[in-house]
Amino acid sequence: MRRRTNTAAGVILLAVYWYFVIQLTGGTPTNFIIIRDFARTINLSLIPFHDIAEVLTTNDVVGSVIQIVGNLVMFVPLGVLVPLFWSGWRSPSRTIGLGLCMSLFIEINQLFTYRATSVDDLILNTLGAAVGWLCFLLVARLFGVDTRAGKRLERLPIVILFAVWMCCIALELPTFLAY
Repeated sequence: MRRRTNTAAGVILLAVYWYFVIQLTGGTPTNFIIIRDFARTINLSLIPFHDIAEVLTTNDVVGSVIQIVGNLVMFVPLGVLVPLFWSGWRSPSRTIGLGLCMSLFIEINQLFTYRATSVDDLILNTLGAAVGWLCFLLVARLFGVDTRAGKRLERLPIVILFAVWMCCIALELPTFLAY
């Protein structure tokens, strides 16, 4: 019974967290479907650390901190929640790899929503997942949680992340149908 309660808590926390990440990043491509102006320019930055250096050279210190720290902190919960509730994700490579894949997913979606797509965001988000995994390790040791990775890689976290994204699209469907 305790295992089901933990899994249910993990499902709810991961779903709520991912919903807010999607809303924050504009990661649903429904705007792409209703675009009227196909001549718009895509903002794509593929040079590592270029955007970070550019942000750091501006006079807007608060904006710079929000941009860099925000991208880093946004993926810390993913790095904590997934290994905490699903033992198959307790290895750093699996958790950080999931962070990389989900960040790439967001960046690709941003190509279709005319937001900036940057390799620096990918780097910072992945680093955030790594920091989250380290936080998981710390919390697990403090509370005596087994940190060994399970042999079986559970699919549930990926299903949750995809299902929440689909729900976000469904919530925007009335707007799409109005066009």
